[in-house]
Amino acid sequence: MVTLDRLVNVLGSYGVRLCTAEVSRAAVLRSVVLHEPAAQLPDGRPVIGDVLLAMGAGTVPEALQWARSSQSIAVLVRDEDATVGPETADDIAVLAVDPAVSWSELAGVVYGLVLEGRETAAGRGPTDLFALADSIADSIGAAVIIEDGQSRLLGYSRLQAHADPARAATILHRQVPEDIRESLRARGVFTHLAHSDEPLFIEADPDHGLTGRTVMAVRAGRELLGSVWVTSPEPLDDTRRRVLSDGARTVAMHVLRSRASADLERHVESDLVTRLLDGSADAATTASRLGLRQTGLRVIA
Repeated sequence: MVTLDRLVNVLGSYGVRLCTAEVSRAAVLRSVVLHEPAAQLPDGRPVIGDVLLAMGAGTVPEALQWARSSQSIAVLVRDEDATVGPETADDIAVLAVDPAVSWSELAGVVYGLVLEGRETAAGRGPTDLFALADSIADSIGAAVIIEDGQSRLLGYSRLQAHADPARAATILHRQVPEDIRESLRARGVFTHLAHSDEPLFIEADPDHGLTGRTVMAVRAGRELLGSVWVTSPEPLDDTRRRVLSDGARTVAMHVLRSRASADLERHVESDLVTRLLDGSADAATTASRLGLRQTGLRVIA
């Protein structure tokens, strides 16, 4: 889930500034659109979306007109002198784009942020690890769990085929129970994950509630990011092994994207706090980007 607050904070590092703060920064953003005249669309109706990229708008009022037509919560417009009074845009957040930043670069960032956090009707995002687990499980025909490098749960599939007590315990506790970890360690599973990119079949272990597993490392270069576990009473055939291999690579890309996004957001917020404390930035603007109210006293640490 991506909020207006997060969008403002991240885009701040790209020279985008928030001109109005009347809209709640907790507003959730789920879609991004470009302005297209209704007359040019097949059904004559305007496109609808939470964030409007007002490319081609000559003025802020024109961009706001487009935004209201598309029922947007926020609009990005290129205007060096964008000044909007509350009586003009009390229902829409206006973000002014630095002329030095290309629309192509900005569109990539906005689409990445908003669509990465969007949820489907089932409550799962199109690229989140739960959705990826569902996709892998549907292709292989067995329950899937995705874990990080410390055996903590990152995602799991809704498909329950061949599910066993060990899977239920892992989901319940959000990590692999210690007794199961010790059993897997003793069987050399973690050593395999640390050094091999090949799927490994693990035979059933009734004493620990395991009916059998096939596991594959999730890796970026030499770094082990986690693992994908498929509940399988017998070794997977070549086709399913390829599906698991492709799935593990997709999981790695998602983990890296999530890490980069989180690091960027922390960096932006840390930089803003530093600038606010040392007085090197406009206090009102910086406080607004941090979502702080203009009060006399604020505890931030």
